[in-house]
Amino acid sequence: MSLSIDLADKVAIVTGAGMGIGEGVALALARAGAHVVCNARTARDIDETAAKVRACGVRALAVPGDVTVAEDLDRLVSATIQELGRIDILINNAGGTIFNGFLDISDEEFSFIFDWNTKSAFMLSKRVAPYMIKQGSGVIINVSSAVGHLTGRGMMAYGVAKAGLDYLTRSLADELAPRVRVNAIALGSIMTPALRAKLIEAEASFGETLIEKTPLRSIGDADKVGETVAFLCSPAADYITGDVLRYDGGLQDTNLPFRLPDYEPDSVFNRDNGITRES
Repeated sequence: MSLSIDLADKVAIVTGAGMGIGEGVALALARAGAHVVCNARTARDIDETAAKVRACGVRALAVPGDVTVAEDLDRLVSATIQELGRIDILINNAGGTIFNGFLDISDEEFSFIFDWNTKSAFMLSKRVAPYMIKQGSGVIINVSSAVGHLTGRGMMAYGVAKAGLDYLTRSLADELAPRVRVNAIALGSIMTPALRAKLIEAEASFGETLIEKTPLRSIGDADKVGETVAFLCSPAADYITGDVLRYDGGLQDTNLPFRLPDYEPDSVFNRDNGITRES
């Protein structure tokens, strides 16, 4: 028996498809035969991804929009159905964070991070699932993070959002069964243009520490993340649902090379974080 990673003529929506992990996932699905709808806020980036998808011999759409805006999600789903006729696969990949300590992050920033990482997946899944149920099949993959189950100072809001995404994954898998499978992939450090430019190239020791503190002594590859996601979407994984697959090099603790200092009693009220301060 050969491993089946055949997604021929399936239709996939990939959010956050402009670069890095999203692009890796979009191309892996395309190489497996799926037509891909690329979404991100920046049209130029997804135009480039869509061109690469078409080079794989399948169809591609580039639909820009903000995943936190309901009207943009409605337009994304409508464009997909109008142009490609169905939705077989949804990859909720959009997300990110603002690095800040618990007492320094504002109420608005916390809400924004949750909306970006968790609520957006809820909103888009809710719009896509009826089509999958009606046609009798579908796969939803949520791109989560190791921070959802490992603590890291400065990453609290992001960790809460990704932990919520993991629960959303398990809950949707239960409620949408048996016709729709729902899984998540919890990523560790993955080499993306953003990681390379903003952190590793800016400070070589950052990348060295990431590698040293990862049991497999390497940083993950975005293209291989895409291949793993393609497997989860394929018939080879048709008995897997409600799972949060760890793709993190074996992390048992955070591998972030920086650690915010302890809070000191004489400094906790001298912060611009939107809370009431002592006079």
